[in-house]
Amino acid sequence: MGFETLFQKELIKLNTEFHSSDDMFVALSHDLIKNGYVEDTFNQAIIEREKEFPTGLSTGKALLAIPHTDTKHITKPFIYVVKANKPMKFLQMATTDTWLEVNIIFMLGIKDPAKQVGLLSLIIDKFKDEQFVHTFQSISNEKEMLAFLKKNFRRDEK
Repeated sequence: MGFETLFQKELIKLNTEFHSSDDMFVALSHDLIKNGYVEDTFNQAIIEREKEFPTGLSTGKALLAIPHTDTKHITKPFIYVVKANKPMKFLQMATTDTWLEVNIIFMLGIKDPAKQVGLLSLIIDKFKDEQFVHTFQSISNEKEMLAFLKKNFRRDEK
């Protein structure tokens, strides 16, 4: 079973807009709770973790954020993908004062922490690839995005 199983059509939001990353966390958490992916504690946990351990990232080809939190808040594994029309501010990973304007979010809900490192690495590698980024940015409907992500993340979970 590969990482492609973590993508679901109801967990892809394209051409959407949020006032801030916190507003996005609230909206996505609501969807995740409603669909049985996370515990009620997830929203507060992901906001707190993002403040303590920022997840904004520049790959040279794209600006994205990969928020995630402790496995105890996850009911079933997922990746929630957002491509926002209006960028949101995220602190860059491993900094306390470098803000990035991010419009790509891969919110992770992983039950097995050992698999999280491999998934993070794979996401970062994909967003260093110019062709992957170009295709990702050009997709405007959820069904097409789901097929693209499943194809590109088909790999053994290690």
